[in-house]
Amino acid sequence: MTDGEKWGLGDILYGVIAPCIVAALIIIFPAYLKSIIADPTLQAIFVDGLGEAILIIAVPMLFGLLWNRWAGGAAGFLLGSIYALYINDMYVQYSTMYPEYQPNDISTLGYVVCAMLTGYLAGALNKGSFSFKRMIVAGLASGIIGGFFLLWTQIISPLGMVTDIAYALFITLLPRMIYGIIIPVISKVFIWYNVLPRRPT
Repeated sequence: MTDGEKWGLGDILYGVIAPCIVAALIIIFPAYLKSIIADPTLQAIFVDGLGEAILIIAVPMLFGLLWNRWAGGAAGFLLGSIYALYINDMYVQYSTMYPEYQPNDISTLGYVVCAMLTGYLAGALNKGSFSFKRMIVAGLASGIIGGFFLLWTQIISPLGMVTDIAYALFITLLPRMIYGIIIPVISKVFIWYNVLPRRPT
């Protein structure tokens, strides 16, 4: 075996343990944290919105910042489509009890457009830069703009999803602003360790 083929502690730590911890946290948040957090607004942001945030904000933004606008947009399209299918499936289940829930609701398209736009704008605004300040601006701007498009589809949805625009604006934009700061930090760590989909210029 060459040195590159040998197993090391780092392989186990970063190849097995770290991904298992992340996977466990993704399951623990909705399964157990909901009963701990009493405030419904915090539940909507940190518990119910975790899967949404990972699929339609975090990953597309990360690809956009570290790679380019096309990778960010493609990641957003794929992951947004997966999330839209999940929401569509929920609407099908709800439609048996509540006829107003229709699988073809415009808000499901909003998840795809939001994710695609977030990833594309992150890459377009960052333009391959490794400057932390530029990544923060690109992350915040892409998250906020994508959030506005999602909110727009929820406002025009026949389901009446938005009754209080100020509250909907808060729970839609706050997670995107948080991820607009966290994802550039994660991107910077990737850059430090040279874990990049492209070569630094």
